[in-house]
Amino acid sequence: MSHLFRGAVYRISAICIAAAAALSAGSSFSSLPRSEEPFIHYEIALKDARLNVVTVRARIFGVCAKRVALRSVGDASGRKCEPIAVRAEDSRGAPLAVRPEGERWIVECRGGDFIFEYDVVLTIEDRYSPDVRTMITFLGPDHSRILGRDVFLIPEIVPADGILVDVAMGQGGTLAATHRSVRNRIVVPDLAELPLMLAATGDYRMLSRTVGSLELVLAIAEGWSASDEELFDVVCRIVSEEVALFGSSPKNRYLFVCDGNPVGGGKGFDYYGIHYGGNMILLLDPGFDRAELMDAPMAVIAHEFFHNWNGEALCPRGDDFLWFTEGVTAYFSYRVLERANVITSGRYEGRRRAIEERYRANRYASTTAIGDAANSDLSDRDMVNLLYDGGFLAAEALDRRIADETGGRVSLIDVLRRMYEDAPGGGTADEASFLRAVAELSGKDFSAFVRDLVHAPAPSGLAGARSSLE
Repeated sequence: MSHLFRGAVYRISAICIAAAAALSAGSSFSSLPRSEEPFIHYEIALKDARLNVVTVRARIFGVCAKRVALRSVGDASGRKCEPIAVRAEDSRGAPLAVRPEGERWIVECRGGDFIFEYDVVLTIEDRYSPDVRTMITFLGPDHSRILGRDVFLIPEIVPADGILVDVAMGQGGTLAATHRSVRNRIVVPDLAELPLMLAATGDYRMLSRTVGSLELVLAIAEGWSASDEELFDVVCRIVSEEVALFGSSPKNRYLFVCDGNPVGGGKGFDYYGIHYGGNMILLLDPGFDRAELMDAPMAVIAHEFFHNWNGEALCPRGDDFLWFTEGVTAYFSYRVLERANVITSGRYEGRRRAIEERYRANRYASTTAIGDAANSDLSDRDMVNLLYDGGFLAAEALDRRIADETGGRVSLIDVLRRMYEDAPGGGTADEASFLRAVAELSGKDFSAFVRDLVHAPAPSGLAGARSSLE
């Protein structure tokens, strides 16, 4: 995601969010028959730094089946890990037959313990290239981050709890991970969490704090005008404020990884963020001024963390609800900054005016409804701006209208909280579920207002809207 005052826009990987929500719910593995609870141990090692090749090796103990299928986990676009030369051997080192079957690899293990191994080429290009923009994995000369989805083949079995993952990228330094780790070893709870595992290794500086019942970890690379502690202070203030809005958090541990943005200026975005499971990737402009820690650029943090609720726990059903996922999140990210005293009310008003002015000047505003705005590869900045700017303004208008109709008794955050509470284990959200929650809390039918607001170009309902969080 990128902040809004440099002509850039927030970017949410709806693909990542959809995959994270599905895996968090355990939908990929819950229907598999339970065996004798095999135990799995993975190793990830850098094989060729010049060619960005890693080797993944996995040991499986306690398998009773005669054959085991392996598969990669793709995202909503169909993009998957592409292993090279999958091979396997038994516990004595004798080769085992491995045959491809569709998008799976079948290991003829004959009911015994076995090892499988393969290489993965991780192509690192312009982060805004459609083919790689959702890749969280990054290999650098002195530090790297590895996402499970990008590297793992996963066996179609139900293993014992506690999957071990050893990471050896040959860069020294320390390791921070989505899940708790000791030295270079990560303990991942189960297979559903394995694609969501992020390991940051090498020249990262690690900080950790407890905020309420949450464990927060910050891995930060490169040099900045602000200290690591100052940045972490802002992160913790934002997290605390957002958890207070909902009363609870979907997870109890979060990893924030802060790197310099490799694509800035020109057609790139100065600030960019990705939320994936318990991971927040913050790609910031290394040249940002220390004063910006208390300014709008920090909305990238507020935006990404807010997606824990609006985006992951409540995953949008289809692109036609992205205006809600992105617009409401963009709106509340700035409101949270104001509530946490990261920005002043005057600064918020300035940002709001800038957003409205850019929306009014957008070449699509008069012809494209906010609900129809989308651009998956970010190639059309005006269209993406229409989604975020228009969504922000629509969320603000909804917030005020709900408060007006209920005499201030209900606000938009109350509706979002109700939707979250109605899906405690995670679920999908669409316009129907939103309208149902509004009606339950307000006793009013908002369908006509929403239809005019987001399904018609240049809606008049955006004018003069103000927030209820004042």
